[in-house]
Amino acid sequence: MKKTALILAAIVAFVFSTKAQDMHFSQYNETPLLVNPALTGVFDGNHRIGLNYKNQWKNIGTAYNTYDLSYDISFNKGNTSNGFLALGVVFFNDVAGDIHFQTTGGILNLAYQLHLNEFQILGAGLYGGFSQKSLNEEGMMWVNQYDGTSGYDASMPSNEIFDLYQFGYSDFGFGLNYELTNSTEGFNSNKGFRLNAGFAVQHVTQPKYQFTATANEKLDMKMIGHIRSFIQIGESNMSLVPSFYIAMQGKQKEILPGLCARYTLREESKYTGFIKKAYLTFGGYFRTGDAAIIQTLFEINDIGLGVSYDVNVSNLTDATNGNGGIEIALRYIIRNPNNNKSLF
Repeated sequence: MKKTALILAAIVAFVFSTKAQDMHFSQYNETPLLVNPALTGVFDGNHRIGLNYKNQWKNIGTAYNTYDLSYDISFNKGNTSNGFLALGVVFFNDVAGDIHFQTTGGILNLAYQLHLNEFQILGAGLYGGFSQKSLNEEGMMWVNQYDGTSGYDASMPSNEIFDLYQFGYSDFGFGLNYELTNSTEGFNSNKGFRLNAGFAVQHVTQPKYQFTATANEKLDMKMIGHIRSFIQIGESNMSLVPSFYIAMQGKQKEILPGLCARYTLREESKYTGFIKKAYLTFGGYFRTGDAAIIQTLFEINDIGLGVSYDVNVSNLTDATNGNGGIEIALRYIIRNPNNNKSLF
Protein backbone atom coordinates (compact mmCIF):
# COMPACT_ATOMS: atom_id res chain seq x y z
CA MET A 1 0.00 0.00 0.00
CA LYS A 2 2.85 2.33 0.85
CA LYS A 3 4.46 1.63 -2.52
CA THR A 4 1.19 2.41 -4.26
CA ALA A 5 0.91 5.69 -2.40
CA LEU A 6 4.42 6.66 -3.42
CA ILE A 7 3.74 5.85 -7.06
CA LEU A 8 0.52 7.86 -7.01
CA ALA A 9 2.32 10.75 -5.36
CA ALA A 10 5.00 10.68 -8.04
CA ILE A 11 2.34 10.74 -10.73
CA VAL A 12 0.60 13.68 -9.09
CA ALA A 13 3.92 15.50 -8.82
CA PHE A 14 4.68 14.91 -12.48
CA VAL A 15 1.25 16.08 -13.57
CA PHE A 16 1.65 19.24 -11.49
CA SER A 17 5.03 20.01 -12.99
CA THR A 18 3.84 19.57 -16.57
CA LYS A 19 0.54 21.43 -16.16
CA ALA A 20 1.90 24.30 -14.08
CA GLN A 21 4.80 24.24 -16.57
CA ASP A 22 6.94 26.87 -14.88
CA MET A 23 9.53 26.21 -12.21
CA HIS A 24 9.34 28.35 -9.10
CA PHE A 25 11.38 29.32 -6.06
CA SER A 26 9.91 29.87 -2.60
CA GLN A 27 12.32 32.77 -2.01
CA TYR A 28 10.89 34.67 -4.97
CA ASN A 29 12.30 37.95 -3.63
CA GLU A 30 15.76 36.46 -4.22
CA THR A 31 14.99 35.71 -7.89
CA PRO A 32 13.87 39.17 -9.07
CA LEU A 33 15.00 38.77 -12.68
CA LEU A 34 12.84 35.65 -13.07
CA VAL A 35 9.81 37.25 -11.42
CA ASN A 36 9.70 40.57 -13.28
CA PRO A 37 12.08 42.04 -15.88
CA ALA A 38 11.24 45.50 -14.50
CA LEU A 39 13.14 44.53 -11.31
CA THR A 40 16.39 44.47 -13.28
CA GLY A 41 18.80 46.98 -11.75
CA VAL A 42 16.67 47.59 -8.64
CA PHE A 43 19.36 47.37 -5.94
CA ASP A 44 21.96 49.57 -4.27
CA GLY A 45 25.00 49.03 -6.45
CA ASN A 46 26.12 48.63 -10.05
CA HIS A 47 26.49 44.87 -10.47
CA ARG A 48 24.51 42.03 -8.87
CA ILE A 49 25.14 38.29 -9.06
CA GLY A 50 22.59 35.76 -7.81
CA LEU A 51 22.70 31.99 -7.38
CA ASN A 52 19.70 29.89 -6.31
CA TYR A 53 19.19 26.19 -5.65
CA LYS A 54 16.08 24.23 -4.67
CA ASN A 55 15.82 20.52 -3.76
CA GLN A 56 12.24 19.28 -3.49
CA TRP A 57 10.26 16.09 -2.74
CA LYS A 58 13.21 13.70 -2.36
CA ASN A 59 10.98 11.40 -0.25
CA ILE A 60 8.97 10.28 -3.29
CA GLY A 61 11.78 9.08 -5.50
CA THR A 62 14.21 11.20 -7.46
CA ALA A 63 14.28 14.70 -6.00
CA TYR A 64 13.30 17.76 -8.01
CA ASN A 65 16.34 20.01 -8.44
CA THR A 66 16.16 23.60 -9.66
CA TYR A 67 19.09 25.95 -10.28
CA ASP A 68 19.38 29.52 -11.48
CA LEU A 69 22.28 31.89 -12.04
CA SER A 70 21.63 35.58 -12.69
CA TYR A 71 23.56 38.77 -13.31
CA ASP A 72 22.41 42.34 -13.84
CA ILE A 73 24.19 45.63 -14.35
CA SER A 74 23.06 49.26 -14.10
CA PHE A 75 24.31 52.07 -16.34
CA ASN A 76 24.69 55.68 -15.15
CA LYS A 77 23.02 54.93 -11.84
CA GLY A 78 23.38 57.97 -9.59
CA ASN A 79 24.90 60.08 -12.37
CA THR A 80 21.62 61.47 -13.62
CA SER A 81 18.37 62.57 -12.02
CA ASN A 82 16.27 61.23 -14.89
CA GLY A 83 16.80 57.51 -14.44
CA PHE A 84 19.02 54.71 -15.63
CA LEU A 85 19.16 51.69 -17.93
CA ALA A 86 19.74 48.14 -16.67
CA LEU A 87 20.58 44.86 -18.36
CA GLY A 88 20.28 41.37 -16.91
CA VAL A 89 20.74 37.73 -17.87
CA VAL A 90 19.45 34.53 -16.24
CA PHE A 91 20.39 30.89 -16.87
CA PHE A 92 18.25 28.16 -15.33
CA ASN A 93 17.90 24.39 -15.15
CA ASP A 94 15.11 22.32 -13.61
CA VAL A 95 15.12 18.49 -13.41
CA ALA A 96 11.98 16.77 -12.13
CA GLY A 97 11.36 13.18 -11.08
CA ASP A 98 12.46 9.75 -12.27
CA ILE A 99 11.85 10.59 -15.94
CA HIS A 100 14.21 13.57 -15.67
CA PHE A 101 11.65 16.02 -17.00
CA GLN A 102 14.08 18.86 -17.64
CA THR A 103 13.79 22.53 -18.47
CA THR A 104 16.96 24.38 -19.47
CA GLY A 105 17.22 27.88 -20.81
CA GLY A 106 18.15 31.50 -20.48
CA ILE A 107 16.60 34.95 -20.73
CA LEU A 108 17.89 38.45 -21.35
CA ASN A 109 16.26 41.37 -19.49
CA LEU A 110 16.26 45.03 -20.43
CA ALA A 111 14.79 47.66 -18.09
CA TYR A 112 14.63 51.39 -17.61
CA GLN A 113 14.18 52.88 -14.12
CA LEU A 114 12.60 56.34 -14.29
CA HIS A 115 13.10 58.71 -11.34
CA LEU A 116 9.70 60.25 -10.67
CA ASN A 117 11.23 62.25 -7.83
CA GLU A 118 13.73 61.80 -5.00
CA PHE A 119 11.67 59.06 -3.36
CA GLN A 120 9.88 57.28 -6.22
CA ILE A 121 10.95 55.18 -9.19
CA LEU A 122 8.86 53.63 -11.94
CA GLY A 123 10.48 50.79 -13.87
CA ALA A 124 9.54 49.07 -17.12
CA GLY A 125 11.21 45.96 -18.47
CA LEU A 126 11.19 43.43 -21.30
CA TYR A 127 12.70 39.98 -21.62
CA GLY A 128 13.40 37.52 -24.40
CA GLY A 129 14.85 34.07 -24.14
CA PHE A 130 14.97 30.45 -25.20
CA SER A 131 14.09 27.27 -23.30
CA GLN A 132 14.37 23.56 -24.02
CA LYS A 133 12.31 20.80 -22.42
CA SER A 134 13.26 17.12 -22.47
CA LEU A 135 12.42 13.83 -20.76
CA ASN A 136 13.82 10.31 -20.41
CA GLU A 137 11.56 7.55 -21.78
CA GLU A 138 13.29 4.84 -19.74
CA GLY A 139 11.99 6.27 -16.48
CA MET A 140 8.33 6.09 -17.49
CA MET A 141 5.83 3.54 -16.16
CA TRP A 142 2.42 3.10 -17.82
CA VAL A 143 -0.82 1.33 -16.91
CA ASN A 144 -0.38 -1.06 -19.85
CA GLN A 145 2.84 -2.35 -18.25
CA TYR A 146 1.03 -3.77 -15.19
CA ASP A 147 -0.01 -7.39 -15.77
CA GLY A 148 -2.50 -7.60 -12.90
CA THR A 149 -0.66 -10.38 -11.05
CA SER A 150 3.03 -9.74 -10.54
CA GLY A 151 2.77 -5.99 -10.94
CA TYR A 152 4.93 -3.77 -13.13
CA ASP A 153 6.74 -5.43 -16.06
CA ALA A 154 9.12 -3.13 -17.95
CA SER A 155 9.32 -5.61 -20.85
CA MET A 156 5.63 -5.11 -21.70
CA PRO A 157 4.88 -2.49 -24.40
CA SER A 158 3.42 0.79 -23.17
CA ASN A 159 1.54 1.47 -26.43
CA GLU A 160 2.39 5.14 -25.90
CA ILE A 161 3.96 7.12 -28.74
CA PHE A 162 6.36 10.02 -28.24
CA ASP A 163 7.60 11.65 -31.43
CA LEU A 164 9.81 14.09 -29.57
CA TYR A 165 11.80 13.65 -26.39
CA GLN A 166 12.93 17.25 -26.42
CA PHE A 167 11.81 20.50 -27.96
CA GLY A 168 12.72 24.17 -27.72
CA TYR A 169 10.87 27.45 -27.91
CA SER A 170 11.43 31.20 -27.78
CA ASP A 171 9.87 33.15 -24.93
CA PHE A 172 9.03 36.82 -24.37
CA GLY A 173 7.45 38.96 -21.66
CA PHE A 174 7.27 42.37 -20.02
CA GLY A 175 6.66 43.99 -16.64
CA LEU A 176 6.22 47.17 -14.63
CA ASN A 177 7.53 47.99 -11.16
CA TYR A 178 7.03 50.85 -8.68
CA GLU A 179 9.34 51.77 -5.81
CA LEU A 180 8.61 54.20 -2.98
CA THR A 181 10.67 55.11 0.07
CA ASN A 182 10.81 57.89 2.64
CA SER A 183 14.37 57.08 3.67
CA THR A 184 17.41 59.00 2.44
CA GLU A 185 19.85 56.35 3.64
CA GLY A 186 19.71 54.02 0.67
CA PHE A 187 17.60 51.38 -0.96
CA ASN A 188 18.77 48.65 1.42
CA SER A 189 18.35 50.65 4.62
CA ASN A 190 16.24 49.26 7.44
CA LYS A 191 14.94 52.70 8.38
CA GLY A 192 11.70 54.41 7.45
CA PHE A 193 9.23 52.95 5.00
CA ARG A 194 9.70 51.29 1.64
CA LEU A 195 7.17 49.85 -0.81
CA ASN A 196 7.70 47.74 -3.91
CA ALA A 197 4.85 46.68 -6.20
CA GLY A 198 4.95 45.17 -9.66
CA PHE A 199 3.15 43.30 -12.38
CA ALA A 200 4.57 41.04 -15.10
CA VAL A 201 3.28 39.01 -18.04
CA GLN A 202 5.31 36.02 -19.23
CA HIS A 203 5.02 33.77 -22.31
CA VAL A 204 3.11 36.45 -24.24
CA THR A 205 3.49 34.56 -27.53
CA GLN A 206 2.23 31.30 -25.96
CA PRO A 207 4.77 29.05 -27.73
CA LYS A 208 3.94 25.46 -28.68
CA TYR A 209 4.40 22.93 -25.90
CA GLN A 210 4.40 19.38 -27.25
CA PHE A 211 6.19 16.04 -27.08
CA THR A 212 4.17 14.57 -29.98
CA ALA A 213 3.83 15.80 -33.55
CA THR A 214 0.04 15.77 -33.38
CA ALA A 215 -0.33 17.60 -30.06
CA ASN A 216 -1.54 21.17 -30.19
CA GLU A 217 -0.78 22.38 -26.67
CA LYS A 218 0.65 25.80 -25.95
CA LEU A 219 2.51 27.24 -23.00
CA ASP A 220 -0.11 29.29 -21.19
CA MET A 221 0.48 32.98 -20.64
CA LYS A 222 1.50 33.68 -17.05
CA MET A 223 0.52 36.79 -15.08
CA ILE A 224 2.39 37.74 -11.90
CA GLY A 225 1.61 40.33 -9.26
CA HIS A 226 3.89 41.09 -6.32
CA ILE A 227 4.02 43.60 -3.49
CA ARG A 228 6.36 43.98 -0.50
CA SER A 229 6.98 46.69 2.08
CA PHE A 230 9.52 47.42 4.81
CA ILE A 231 7.99 49.14 7.83
CA GLN A 232 10.31 50.32 10.60
CA ILE A 233 8.89 49.77 14.08
CA GLY A 234 9.17 53.16 15.77
CA GLU A 235 12.82 54.13 16.15
CA SER A 236 13.93 50.54 16.72
CA ASN A 237 16.37 48.44 14.73
CA MET A 238 13.58 46.21 13.44
CA SER A 239 11.28 46.38 10.44
CA LEU A 240 8.27 44.27 9.55
CA VAL A 241 8.31 42.95 5.98
CA PRO A 242 4.86 41.86 4.76
CA SER A 243 4.67 40.57 1.19
CA PHE A 244 2.25 39.02 -1.27
CA TYR A 245 2.85 37.15 -4.53
CA ILE A 246 0.33 35.73 -6.97
CA ALA A 247 0.91 33.93 -10.26
CA MET A 248 -1.81 32.71 -12.63
CA GLN A 249 -1.08 30.43 -15.55
CA GLY A 250 -3.90 28.62 -17.31
CA LYS A 251 -5.92 26.82 -14.65
CA GLN A 252 -3.05 26.96 -12.18
CA LYS A 253 -2.77 29.61 -9.48
CA GLU A 254 0.01 30.19 -6.95
CA ILE A 255 -0.72 32.48 -3.99
CA LEU A 256 2.07 33.22 -1.55
CA PRO A 257 1.49 35.67 1.34
CA GLY A 258 4.32 36.17 3.80
CA LEU A 259 5.53 38.09 6.85
CA CYS A 260 9.13 38.53 8.00
CA ALA A 261 11.01 40.62 10.55
CA ARG A 262 14.29 42.29 9.55
CA TYR A 263 16.70 43.23 12.32
CA THR A 264 19.68 45.56 12.01
CA LEU A 265 22.62 43.78 13.63
CA ARG A 266 24.93 46.73 13.10
CA GLU A 267 25.04 49.98 11.14
CA GLU A 268 27.71 50.86 8.63
CA SER A 269 30.26 53.44 9.76
CA LYS A 270 29.57 56.72 7.98
CA TYR A 271 33.14 58.04 7.78
CA THR A 272 35.74 55.27 7.73
CA GLY A 273 33.68 52.51 6.09
CA PHE A 274 35.55 49.92 8.15
CA ILE A 275 32.41 48.69 9.91
CA LYS A 276 29.99 47.07 7.50
CA LYS A 277 26.21 46.94 7.82
CA ALA A 278 24.57 43.64 8.73
CA TYR A 279 20.94 42.49 8.83
CA LEU A 280 19.11 39.34 9.87
CA THR A 281 15.68 38.49 8.46
CA PHE A 282 13.45 35.69 9.74
CA GLY A 283 9.88 34.79 8.89
CA GLY A 284 7.63 32.67 6.78
CA TYR A 285 5.31 32.34 3.83
CA PHE A 286 2.37 30.13 2.99
CA ARG A 287 1.81 28.78 -0.51
CA THR A 288 -1.92 28.14 -0.36
CA GLY A 289 -2.85 24.49 -0.67
CA ASP A 290 0.78 23.41 -0.95
CA ALA A 291 3.36 24.36 1.67
CA ALA A 292 4.31 26.41 4.71
CA ILE A 293 7.72 28.02 4.24
CA ILE A 294 10.25 29.07 6.87
CA GLN A 295 12.97 31.49 5.75
CA THR A 296 16.01 33.18 7.19
CA LEU A 297 18.24 35.68 5.39
CA PHE A 298 21.60 36.99 6.58
CA GLU A 299 23.07 40.09 4.92
CA ILE A 300 26.49 41.53 5.62
CA ASN A 301 27.64 44.47 3.54
CA ASP A 302 26.98 43.41 -0.08
CA ILE A 303 26.57 39.66 0.47
CA GLY A 304 23.25 37.98 1.19
CA LEU A 305 22.63 34.34 2.10
CA GLY A 306 19.07 33.04 2.37
CA VAL A 307 17.90 29.59 3.45
CA SER A 308 14.31 28.38 3.42
CA TYR A 309 12.47 25.11 3.92
CA ASP A 310 9.10 24.04 2.55
CA VAL A 311 6.86 21.96 4.83
CA ASN A 312 4.35 20.18 2.62
CA VAL A 313 0.66 20.52 3.55
CA SER A 314 -0.93 19.27 0.30
CA ASN A 315 -2.28 15.84 -0.65
CA LEU A 316 1.32 14.65 -0.93
CA THR A 317 1.81 14.90 2.84
CA ASP A 318 1.35 11.15 3.47
CA ALA A 319 3.99 10.26 0.90
CA THR A 320 6.43 13.03 1.82
CA ASN A 321 5.90 12.97 5.61
CA GLY A 322 5.48 16.71 5.30
CA ASN A 323 8.96 17.17 3.87
CA GLY A 324 8.97 19.61 0.99
CA GLY A 325 12.41 20.89 0.17
CA ILE A 326 15.31 23.10 1.08
CA GLU A 327 16.22 26.20 -0.89
CA ILE A 328 19.41 28.27 -0.80
CA ALA A 329 19.85 31.77 -2.23
CA LEU A 330 23.16 33.63 -2.53
CA ARG A 331 23.66 37.13 -3.90
CA TYR A 332 26.59 39.49 -4.20
CA ILE A 333 26.50 43.18 -5.10
CA ILE A 334 29.43 45.15 -6.50
CA ARG A 335 29.46 48.91 -6.09
CA ASN A 336 31.22 51.59 -8.07
CA PRO A 337 33.74 53.05 -5.57
CA ASN A 338 33.43 56.44 -7.29
CA ASN A 339 29.67 56.54 -6.89
CA ASN A 340 28.24 56.25 -3.39
CA LYS A 341 24.83 57.63 -4.23
CA SER A 342 21.74 55.67 -3.39
CA LEU A 343 19.36 54.31 -5.99
CA PHE A 344 16.96 57.00 -4.82
